Amino acid sequence: MNFQGRTDSPLILHCHIPKTAGTTVSAGLRKSFDVFHFDHLHSDPFYILTRETLEHALEFNPGLRSISSHHLRSFPLSVADRPTFLMTFLRKPEDTLISQLKYAQREFSTFPPEAKRFLPKDTPRLPLRELARQFLDVATAYQDHAPQTRFLCNSESMASLGLSDANDFGLDSYEIARSILNDFHFVGVVEEMKKSLEVLTDRLLQREVKVYFDLNLRLNSSSSNSRPEWLTPEDEVGRRVLETSKSDRLLHEEFRKRVLESHCELRKRRWLGFKPAAADAKEAFIDSWRHGTKSLVNSVHLYRARRHHQIRQSVTPALCSELLEFRAARAVTSRMHLQSHSAGSVNGWGQ
Repeated sequence: MNFQGRTDSPLILHCHIPKTAGTTVSAGLRKSFDVFHFDHLHSDPFYILTRETLEHALEFNPGLRSISSHHLRSFPLSVADRPTFLMTFLRKPEDTLISQLKYAQREFSTFPPEAKRFLPKDTPRLPLRELARQFLDVATAYQDHAPQTRFLCNSESMASLGLSDANDFGLDSYEIARSILNDFHFVGVVEEMKKSLEVLTDRLLQREVKVYFDLNLRLNSSSSNSRPEWLTPEDEVGRRVLETSKSDRLLHEEFRKRVLESHCELRKRRWLGFKPAAADAKEAFIDSWRHGTKSLVNSVHLYRARRHHQIRQSVTPALCSELLEFRAARAVTSRMHLQSHSAGSVNGWGQ
């Protein structure tokens, strides 16, 4: 364990999108930094941690190394002259929704009124399929249900730039959410948790930060992880669940691909176990004997050097005062303004 606070290291901000295995990730950060990790909770689901609030937290605990919170929905690239390391996880939209509804059934009595407004009063007693139907009737009456996208496009920041819709939680703009995540230091996916954590560990190691995740740990998960039998395109409700959250699905697909590409690159230079090494060698032999032999030789070299993880190049980014949500929203609004101006010029010429 690393019990020492460091004021020169990046402040890790784990933006915990609900129902994306964030409790497990937070436990790894707690294991790594002990009292220098902070799990932030707040009763108001619309509360947002601002840069100023984070600065106050650093004043109270200058050695703070990491923060996990559902309310990290503003994304500063620096806090109190310390660079941040922004990270989050995405999940398949349909699995997120099912997990959310199961959680609502278990914990409905503890929910504040703001969290109950999209749920039927008899939520704990309804069959899961019927609960999903009634929930979607309300949540998608006027717009798509995209909680992961809306987490990133928080309504407070978007409204300040003239962007808003009918949902107080945020916009369902894939373009803005993707732009924000492009500038995150790490985006993992729940379905590839082991690979995601291995890539995350390496990314932090490049910044001289060591973290220790239990790759087999699963916290705050339902006792029944199997998918409902009705969650198919043939079932009316199942089809609705699968077809909603279009922007969330696009985000998940793109960043899952990126995680797999990053992990493929990682295991070429780090020993990650016999299974990945065997899989790499098998794939290389399909290409040619020469490539297969080369893969085996590289695996032997990585195995022998496995106890000495050397930092190839310490990443020390320059301090930046920007907030990613404003950067992304400004880019979109500027483009909308230019397009509107261009269309107006064309129409004026035509007249």
